[in-house]
Amino acid sequence: MHGGSRPALRLLSAAFAGPLTRSPAHAAVQVPRLRLKGVAPGTLLAYDGEVTETEGDVTVEKLPEALTVYRPLPGD
Repeated sequence: MHGGSRPALRLLSAAFAGPLTRSPAHAAVQVPRLRLKGVAPGTLLAYDGEVTETEGDVTVEKLPEALTVYRPLPGD
């Protein structure tokens, strides 16, 4: 995994911003499944402690408990 050109700056920014659960720019929703369309080839996906490359359409299901997803809030 590549950390980009300034991983220390991103890490420091994340530490100041706090967890996504308290972010004013993100909302948490609980969903039974998450569908991702058009995933770029070579995108890494981690599940159950394993990492694999994926592409195309991906569906993640978490049953019987809901999957918590953090996403940006819609703009005004």
